Amino acid sequence: MGLDLVAVPEGRTRVVAYAEILPHGATGKFLAKFGLGPKLRRGMDQAMAQAERFLHQESRVVFLNLPVQPVVDNALGVGLTKLAASQPAELIKKLETFLREAPDVEMTHIRPLAIARKWKEDDWKVVRLFLHAARCGLLDFRWEVLCPNCRSTRETPANSLALLKRTSHCDVCQIKFDSEFDKSVELKFAVNRAVRPCEDQTFCLAGPGGKPHVVSQVWLESGEERLCPLPDLTRPLLLRSPQVSEPLAVQGREELSMDSAATISVVPAGFRVRAGSPEQATGTVRMSNPNPFPVLASWQETEWSQDILTASRVTNWQEFRDLFSREVISPNEQVTVGSQVILFTDLRGSTALYHGIGDGPAYALVRNHFSILGAAISSHHGAVVKTIGDAVMAVFSRVDEALAAVQESYRGFAAAQDSSANPLLLKSSLHVGPCLAVNANDKLDFFGTTINLAARMVECCQGGDLAISDEFHQRPETAAFIQQGGYNPQPMEIRHRGFDSPHRVWRIKME
Repeated sequence: MGLDLVAVPEGRTRVVAYAEILPHGATGKFLAKFGLGPKLRRGMDQAMAQAERFLHQESRVVFLNLPVQPVVDNALGVGLTKLAASQPAELIKKLETFLREAPDVEMTHIRPLAIARKWKEDDWKVVRLFLHAARCGLLDFRWEVLCPNCRSTRETPANSLALLKRTSHCDVCQIKFDSEFDKSVELKFAVNRAVRPCEDQTFCLAGPGGKPHVVSQVWLESGEERLCPLPDLTRPLLLRSPQVSEPLAVQGREELSMDSAATISVVPAGFRVRAGSPEQATGTVRMSNPNPFPVLASWQETEWSQDILTASRVTNWQEFRDLFSREVISPNEQVTVGSQVILFTDLRGSTALYHGIGDGPAYALVRNHFSILGAAISSHHGAVVKTIGDAVMAVFSRVDEALAAVQESYRGFAAAQDSSANPLLLKSSLHVGPCLAVNANDKLDFFGTTINLAARMVECCQGGDLAISDEFHQRPETAAFIQQGGYNPQPMEIRHRGFDSPHRVWRIKME
């Protein structure tokens, strides 16, 4: 049995389903021709008609006859009543419909960002809904570590961050990899079994539906050469093969020769690229397999799916930390974060203020400053990791959200200022880079060179300004922020305490 997908004009695809039956004797031949054959045809016609209805949005599911276990009404009602105290009624209604009517297979690997797109709702509103639903006993956490190659997991999901290990292994791809907070560690949800009894189910992980990051692939027999169309190279891609130790990273046709199309040989040590023949059609690549065994080569997107709610993304949000303050990694583990945005702030003039107006009034002003910062950070999906005296350390997953939070903080601080009685000035610094997520006193914290440099950079500020690292300054989101705000960053070469080499820092006047 199988399916052939055949390209036809106007960007359409013809689906050809086939089945070959080998009868065993006359009786089998009769049953195949008049029983099994017609039954298979009717079943396939029904499946195709259902797929057509799904594509025209006339059906909610693409597959026929998916089982749907009934909910336990009492348990569902109690959870929904609790949820009504914190979440909007229209979202609760959508969640109730989903929990009652979705097939069982959709109940154990729920991606809230995918649900938000399906419901046409704001991502963070749906994430908030799911987090509160977990607090109310309707949903359960599932922390899964995704293989960077196949983007799926074969390991048992963890119901707590404390059960995550620093490294994981994919039995199918036969690779060992780090559990990266900002890429491969994903938060999914499952319906609580007290609300709806469901067994863990997964469709075939080898199918193309489970690997949307695979753009195209080709199977090459031993000694075979084949001319293949090049995928769109305007975005970064990797050429991978299970038979090759290292992938080939490509961004732009210039990397595959500008003057002529390329030929790529697939050998165990790596992909060998050389110029193609002059008569070779533009936009094609010749794939060659010189090995005595067949190989599979596939073009894959390097960017991870936007439907993945990474551990970094959700734990960097203040609301998650407030709801699940005990959700931390094991004290014995350190988990890599490939890219983390770090914000440090401090106050200039606070010491003089304590001496000038007394401890009580001064602390009230400092506490008000914490409130302004906390509100701005939370509203842009960041989180306060800790406060140190008058200083604040916060984290974000995105550069643009960190910049928006800083801008809102300065505006809020300026609006609350009374220059005659409160001579406080806000100082802040932003840096982006890798770090380690750790358990520090039963709280999720971050350590590493990136953190140390971000903390030192705030010392470059004079008050009312923002210091950003050169790495942060080079990000396109930063360039857009500077242009839109009309800011004029001033570069400085600073040798920070504890660092051997000087670093370039850009100072932006925010007030």
